[in-house]
Amino acid sequence: MPVRAPSLRLFLLAAAAVPLLLLALVTWLDAEWDHAELVRVAAETSADRRAARLTLLSRLVDAESAQRGYLLTGNPAFLGQYEPARHAAARHIAAYPADRAIAPLVAAKFAELDSTIALFRRGDREGAGAVVAQGGGRELMQRLRAALGRMIADDEARYIAQRAAYLRDRDRLENLLWGAGAALIALVAAALLHMWRLRRQRHAALIRAFESAERNATVLDSTTDALLILNPSGTVESMNAAATRMLGYGPAELERRDIATVVDLAPGQGSFHRRIGLVDGQLRRALFPDRAARHRDGREVTVDVAIGVMHLPSGVHLVLSLRDVSERKRVERVKDELMSTVSHELRTPLTSVVGSLGLLRAGAAGDLPDDAARLIDIAENNSRRLIRLINDMLDIDRIESGRLEIARAPVDLCALLDEACEGSEGLARAADVTLDGVRPPDPVIVTGDADRLLQVATNLLSNAIRAAPAGSRVGLTLSVDDGRAAIAIDDRGPGIPIAFRDRIFGRFERATPDDGATGTGLGLAISREIVARHGGSIWFEDRAGGGTRFVFALPLTPRTDRGAPGCATVLVCEADEEAARALVALVAEEGYGYDLVHSVAEACDAMVRHRYSALLLGAAFAPAGEWTTAAVPVVVAGGEPADTVRALRAALSCGPAARRVVLHLDDDRDLLAVVAAALEPEVRVKTATDLAAARALLARVTPDLAILDVKLAVGLGPDLLPLPARDDRAAIPTIIYSAQDVPPAVAAQVDAVVMKGGDTLPRLKATVRRLLYGEKGGPA
Repeated sequence: MPVRAPSLRLFLLAAAAVPLLLLALVTWLDAEWDHAELVRVAAETSADRRAARLTLLSRLVDAESAQRGYLLTGNPAFLGQYEPARHAAARHIAAYPADRAIAPLVAAKFAELDSTIALFRRGDREGAGAVVAQGGGRELMQRLRAALGRMIADDEARYIAQRAAYLRDRDRLENLLWGAGAALIALVAAALLHMWRLRRQRHAALIRAFESAERNATVLDSTTDALLILNPSGTVESMNAAATRMLGYGPAELERRDIATVVDLAPGQGSFHRRIGLVDGQLRRALFPDRAARHRDGREVTVDVAIGVMHLPSGVHLVLSLRDVSERKRVERVKDELMSTVSHELRTPLTSVVGSLGLLRAGAAGDLPDDAARLIDIAENNSRRLIRLINDMLDIDRIESGRLEIARAPVDLCALLDEACEGSEGLARAADVTLDGVRPPDPVIVTGDADRLLQVATNLLSNAIRAAPAGSRVGLTLSVDDGRAAIAIDDRGPGIPIAFRDRIFGRFERATPDDGATGTGLGLAISREIVARHGGSIWFEDRAGGGTRFVFALPLTPRTDRGAPGCATVLVCEADEEAARALVALVAEEGYGYDLVHSVAEACDAMVRHRYSALLLGAAFAPAGEWTTAAVPVVVAGGEPADTVRALRAALSCGPAARRVVLHLDDDRDLLAVVAAALEPEVRVKTATDLAAARALLARVTPDLAILDVKLAVGLGPDLLPLPARDDRAAIPTIIYSAQDVPPAVAAQVDAVVMKGGDTLPRLKATVRRLLYGEKGGPA
């Protein structure tokens, strides 16, 4: 069957018919739309007129109310709405000509109102009342209401009819649109189907090419990171718009230029792939952080470079992603500055506050009334809590930056457990919780940082106290098993929610953030890091009968002999447990080490095995005269705690004439006063608040020891180093006492570093005694 040639006449006829049909359809739909719009506008006009008539009626009522109020009270303030109501009525009549039929009634009503007001103003109250009593105004108002009611009812009926007509027209138009749309879609679908059949093969090829090109262009241009594609020789083949913005080069300027033009990733000799570390199609290293990219104008941009491998028929190409980290670096600098400010500007004054409160509590200013002592306890506890919060923030920053340092020295976990219980006694008392401590009779020695381990124990203990119900007990148990020491802390609280257990040791994690409890959710994360740095482990488990047990275990260290350089060691002799705890607290507050015995036999045995700087006897022991054969000073506790502290200090000092001189440089005058009060009268403290005053003091006096803060208001305390030698040419011992992290280079120039904090005064005093008096811990 022969194939007929396409008819040009039919094609032209179809080509002309389609636009004509579309034009006719559009014209018809436009006419229908205009009709529906007229109906809608008429309905809205009717609704607006009805609302305006209701407003007019309201205004007339306002005017009548204003007249009645004025006639009843004589207060002109009631006429405040009268004239606005008159003007509103006039505007309504002018705006709506159809309502002019009620204009005479409105005018008559206002005339009646005006007449009564005028009579009242002339003093004819009876006449005004008589006019009102005649009821003419009420009759006018009733006629107005009736007239407006009829108009409003007519408007309502007209609005309902017009709206119904509008809805009918809209539905009809919508149906017509759907029908026309369906017909148009069918027509277009038929045309597209015909075109698709004719051009299917060509279209498919074009789509494949377009998708490939579009995919590559989208990957390059949609990312905010600079992307460079390198050919196998290491030259730039293409780049995205972000690279142009970052580096200042256009694509044509970098094309076929070596990547070293903008960033040096592979210095040296040999092929680019070998220098970059590409072996068998795989990169040995895919990330190059903190690299300097060179901008077209010569400045450098700090970037992180990530490299990807792209295998193409022409060879292995590399895709370089350059991410600008300048903002991240700026944020890190701001964070470091903030942490420095928090460390210096908050910890230093808080250290002064806590130290002052501790001195007051210890009786440095005399005996305190019970109410004052209670207030001091509250202030001290809250100050310590604030310091712990600051320390947690600084510790987590040190952990993130890898700057958390752990000291390595023998630590007695028995003494650490006692200190943790003593430090948490106030919190437990406030929560009506009893602390039960169980530990072996002999010291349990591990190697580590005593302050950090105490931080872990205190944190776990405070968490247990907060979780424990009132009237319950929190247990602390120190045990030794298989070369490891374990501290377990038990509570009878509600336990740890199941959903929270997997993230309990995470940062900023709390079981119920809205429970009103204090804290940042950092304590357990810091504790886990500290325990891990000691080669230990920390975990929790459910207790039988309810509650939770937290345990951290550390490897044991063989115990070394006592008497290593440090603080003075006092043998506390007291049979009564409560009195013994009080004496131990006094000794620890002063920064001395201690051993506690409960009988004469234990005391004698301890003095044979160890060397002590003094004996502190309780009331249950023999009078001091019976201990005159002891080779160390003997102090008998008696009277007030402050008396015992002064006697102990006197026993460990060498008298005012031979007191050593200590130079203390710090820009915080309050802290200078607190430290001086803590160290005197054992030593004489010379203070300076800036480098100039310190140098002037050194020109007059050669101190036996110096205490320096790192950051001053102007300059740095270590700028004073090296200190001039003493008369015997010996170097002056130096302590850094600072709230900021001390750089290793500075720490290497001094004899000791003590960080400011809530409980650092005893540690500072112990360090001063160690450096001044050596192993004895006190004057000779």
